[in-house]
Amino acid sequence: MAEHKHGCGYEHEHPHGADGDAGCHCSGSGSELVRFSVTAPDDLLRRFDEQIARRGDVANRSEAVRDLIRASIAKEQMRTPDEHVIGSLTMIYDHHTGDLTRRLDEVQHDYTDEIVSTMHVHLDHHNCLEILALKGRGERVYELADRLLGLRGVKHGELTCAATRQSLGL
Repeated sequence: MAEHKHGCGYEHEHPHGADGDAGCHCSGSGSELVRFSVTAPDDLLRRFDEQIARRGDVANRSEAVRDLIRASIAKEQMRTPDEHVIGSLTMIYDHHTGDLTRRLDEVQHDYTDEIVSTMHVHLDHHNCLEILALKGRGERVYELADRLLGLRGVKHGELTCAATRQSLGL
């Protein structure tokens, strides 16, 4: 092992294998980087790369993915499972995907106390927009959102908790 500066941009000691710097797990933050692969449709990746280029605030695709991961973790930490929450869940999905419509209904029927209202909009022949108004104990509302957004065929979804009982003075 020898201390040196190489492709990762940091001076440190670590062994290099036959792949040279490709085995470097350095981040400069004292935390090792781990390489993993992601499979994505060509057009989605192209649009992501275009977004990265437009933003100009990240050096590369890897840094952009790390930013997304950090944002997801920060959002998760904002959850208040023991508080009463009020919010909305927005989903866009392809209703032709397997038995997705049945599975969406099945999950929603398990959360009738949390679902105040739903609105369903047909966007085109395949895609639907569904918006759920929600209220209840955070743990149940977050669980409902996780179950629905995790279903195959749900293309996009967002849970927004607008208020808690405490912040509304209820």
